[in-house]
Amino acid sequence: MRCWIAISCILISACGNNEAEVSETSRTTSSTNTTATAAQTVSNDTNIGLAKEAGTIEAPPVSIIKRPSGIYQFLMPHGETKVLHTIAFYPGNFRLQEEYNGKRDSVITTKGTWSPSQGFIWLYKEQVVQGRYSWKGDTLQYYSPALKRSFSMTKLTPADNNVAWQEKRKAGALLFGVGTEPFWSVEVSKADTLIFSSPEWTSPLKVKLSQKSRTTDSSVFASAQDSLQVAVYPFFCNDGMSDFIYTNKISVTYKGRTYHGCGQLF
Repeated sequence: MRCWIAISCILISACGNNEAEVSETSRTTSSTNTTATAAQTVSNDTNIGLAKEAGTIEAPPVSIIKRPSGIYQFLMPHGETKVLHTIAFYPGNFRLQEEYNGKRDSVITTKGTWSPSQGFIWLYKEQVVQGRYSWKGDTLQYYSPALKRSFSMTKLTPADNNVAWQEKRKAGALLFGVGTEPFWSVEVSKADTLIFSSPEWTSPLKVKLSQKSRTTDSSVFASAQDSLQVAVYPFFCNDGMSDFIYTNKISVTYKGRTYHGCGQLF
């Protein structure tokens, strides 16, 4: 009997040890799985965080430069004199005129292309920089490297925006020009008629053209009658009486007298 009791105690002790080992193994396995799951969760959360962070990274803002259009002008100091700086911006190209006041043959005209870059609008002629401009609000400014300063420019109104000039063009005028002191006007029509008039006269002078010629510097319309000749030059011009800017300077020679003014070659 005592033998059976001893054997039963040994068996119960062995079972208890086995259950403890199984329980410890289960806890170890559970702990390992929990750790792995936590590690995986951290890894996933980190990857998601990095992905979100990477997704919110923005490229540096691109500087958008307003593209100029139209004709601008300002008077720039130049030693003892001044330079009347006039530029017309067309799509992709420009026409620049620099007129040195007080000097003969002082008008310099430059044509080329323009392109916005690095906050400036650059002028190029045969890939050589001719000048640069920038915006201050809605005001175009010319930057002078020599003076290391910028000059604000005024936007001008082209003469062909004038309704009266638009009507002349619709009526078939090839050229229309005006001048002052005294006031006069000249017109060349598609019918090869030259009309020169002044309020001082009782009626305008109308003659037939006998000659038309063109060079790189001028266009000439002439009539053998009364030795009337009109020369048109590719220079910007202001008549001094309006806010309009004309694309051409004009001179009219009549009976030995020369009249200077502004006009538009259509």
